Amino acid sequence: METDPGVSSMVMWEDESVDVRYVDGSQLQVSPCGGEFLLVKASDPSQHPLQPRERVRQRTRFTISSYKELMTAALAFRNKYASRPYLPQELVPAEHKTAFSIDSDVMWPEFSSCEAELGPGGETIIRSEEGRATLMLSPSGEDFSIEFQCRLSQFQNPQHSAESFSRDAECRASRQQHPGAMYQSTTVVQHHSCFAHAPMWRYPLSLALHHWTTRVSQLKEVTAVRSDCSAQADRKIDMSDISSEERRSCLPQALALTCLSPHRHRWKSKDEDLPAELMKVMWCQGVTYRILSGAVSVMEVSPGDGSVIRSNGVLNTYFTHHRPELQSGRLKEISYHLNNLPPDVVGQAYSISSIVNRASRILTCYDQAKQSLTLPATLSCLQGTIEVVVHIYSISTVFQVLKYINMVFCLQGRPAVPEGYLSPAEHRMIVTERQENLSDIVAAEVEKIQRFNFLLENSKLQRGEKACVEQKCPSAEEETHEPLSESSIAEALHRTSKAIQEIDALVSATKLT
Repeated sequence: METDPGVSSMVMWEDESVDVRYVDGSQLQVSPCGGEFLLVKASDPSQHPLQPRERVRQRTRFTISSYKELMTAALAFRNKYASRPYLPQELVPAEHKTAFSIDSDVMWPEFSSCEAELGPGGETIIRSEEGRATLMLSPSGEDFSIEFQCRLSQFQNPQHSAESFSRDAECRASRQQHPGAMYQSTTVVQHHSCFAHAPMWRYPLSLALHHWTTRVSQLKEVTAVRSDCSAQADRKIDMSDISSEERRSCLPQALALTCLSPHRHRWKSKDEDLPAELMKVMWCQGVTYRILSGAVSVMEVSPGDGSVIRSNGVLNTYFTHHRPELQSGRLKEISYHLNNLPPDVVGQAYSISSIVNRASRILTCYDQAKQSLTLPATLSCLQGTIEVVVHIYSISTVFQVLKYINMVFCLQGRPAVPEGYLSPAEHRMIVTERQENLSDIVAAEVEKIQRFNFLLENSKLQRGEKACVEQKCPSAEEETHEPLSESSIAEALHRTSKAIQEIDALVSATKLT
């Protein structure tokens, strides 16, 4: 789609929804999860001006052949910049499908044994030990791409999502369950900035930057020093005690085929100009504009020739052009000011003046919108999915606690919790915490589940029951249990009551918000 002359512009918003505009006036909107789209067709000259334009709303994977090419190109743009790709098998060509192990972890080579490749366009290439992931650092050393094998999107129920929501569980749960299993996959290419990237790419990027710096520093005409982010990555490579975990990356997993929160899909009207979300990435006339949000917003521009133009933070009227020379391999860094941009030259690939001016306007509008625009309080469908997962975690933890308490008390002939006690409470435990607190809540819930799983697996009661099953006791009267001491029961009750108090505190805090 980035080379399709029929495309006018493409925008990805911060909620990872996509908006594509075409030269004929039509518009394609894709939901944040990628599972649904809305196509607003161009106006028909033969129709009355007041007659509304035709609107087509479909599930992405069930799109008809007329829109299949549009959706394939739109998903390629989305997956290039989204945190997790959406890969329905119906839209992945058969020649692009391969079989691979479900293991989503890749191991990058050690610093001492890492050998970088030099690509035909001057890219610095680092490959993982398994060969399933490749990092390609651009000739400018300011942005990079990741190419990796990703399993196609699958059906996923909420319970399975809850059990594998944490990073470790999501990366390893299926591989422990199905060792050596092979699944259909396809190649995904993602584009990232060296200035701001996910932690999973820190180590392989450090390797690439080290080789890039070594090669560039051997050339005499280097006009500027490394950027802060690259220097930090270079310093990291000097560490001699890098563990195997630091060399391991958990590759992004594809989103589920079915969205858990389709009611959160929002579509813009045809005359609406004010976005409901802040912009993340914009493609227009062959140039990609990326907003790096933070305390100070930064605009990063990729003209498409391997160079990068980036605004200088607080001094956003200044831009630095990191421009490599492919023939000599040298790097030049040129500073521009909005009031003194270089004139256009006949035969040049693009207009620096037009690109920098547009980048400045986008950055100014972004900062103004960020300060003054009142964004809607409703969550996106991706955030709603996280909310459902956290809710299931809370309920799962309560069941684990009550299961253990009832196991202890039933042996003494008295129930701990009245039957049916959980029914009203379960419906009230819907987590409505803000997005910035969700990760802490999930981490706490995961810790509780691990704690009670450990108690269930290692308690004397559980071992006694397992031994009884293995020996196939003929009756309960012949069954012998290891005698329970009051101290062991008291210790178990103390741990479980403490966990219940934490859950009650979480529920109370949720009700107050």
